[in-house]
Amino acid sequence: MARVSTFAANQSALMDLMKAQKAMFDAQKQLTTGKLATDLKGVGHQAETLSATRGALQRAASYEEAAVRTAARLESQDIAMEQMAEAITDLRLAVTSKDGDYTMHQTREAFYKVANALNTQHAGVYIFGGTRTDAAPVATNDLDDLVGMTNASEAFVNNDRRPQVQLDNNLIMETGMLASDVGGEVFDSFKRIADFNAGANGPFDSPLSAAQDAFLISEIQNVITALDNIYVKIGENGAAQSTVETLTTSHADRQLFLKQMLSDLEDVDMAEAATRFQAAQTALDVSAKTFSSLSQVSLLQYLR
Repeated sequence: MARVSTFAANQSALMDLMKAQKAMFDAQKQLTTGKLATDLKGVGHQAETLSATRGALQRAASYEEAAVRTAARLESQDIAMEQMAEAITDLRLAVTSKDGDYTMHQTREAFYKVANALNTQHAGVYIFGGTRTDAAPVATNDLDDLVGMTNASEAFVNNDRRPQVQLDNNLIMETGMLASDVGGEVFDSFKRIADFNAGANGPFDSPLSAAQDAFLISEIQNVITALDNIYVKIGENGAAQSTVETLTTSHADRQLFLKQMLSDLEDVDMAEAATRFQAAQTALDVSAKTFSSLSQVSLLQYLR
């Protein structure tokens, strides 16, 4: 006996078909994106946790990038100060020499090397200039220029503000050293030698006069003190490098943890999604056939 579909049956079949289409669309979207949802409302009560985790991940990535940049700067500072230490060692040998010509030649060479080291640039910025970037922190690389100055500090044009960088939520580190701090003592020695050479008892000659010999002997301890100071600065820089290296590793590890946490929150189980997709596809086929069958048994066909 032929059966006639009702309006309610047709509507029910249509609703089932639409539900099956949506279920299949959702499963297909998860398979394509690999995510449970493409927006926060799709993850329900986990939205707040997901948002906070993403924020923490971005901060960790920013801090790691800042730490990497800082490490490169500290490495440049270390190289520059090692060059200064070598130059000051040469100066120490120069003031112990009894050859006046050799003393002044080596002193000029040492001054040139120290001035160049203090004017080292990293990424286009003078690393010993403080926050000042428009001028080299040491205004001259000519030893004779010190003679015309009231004191050696006039050779430095760096400002007094050391660059800072935030490397963690509660850690702000000073990353820059000032040329006047790093090179102040050795520049005082350079000026005293230059002044003496240009003064009444100069220039240095061979053999040294008694006054010249006495002056150089008195200056040896000042140069040694300057050398000790630069090694202290190298040590401080090394300690900062160690801290930054530890922070870099910490931020990288934190990102791995947060990425895994995000994956647990928002990534879909692909095997489960594939199963849901197949089930939704089957349901869609059945719903489509049911709706088609009901559409063909309408009473209108008998009334024509």
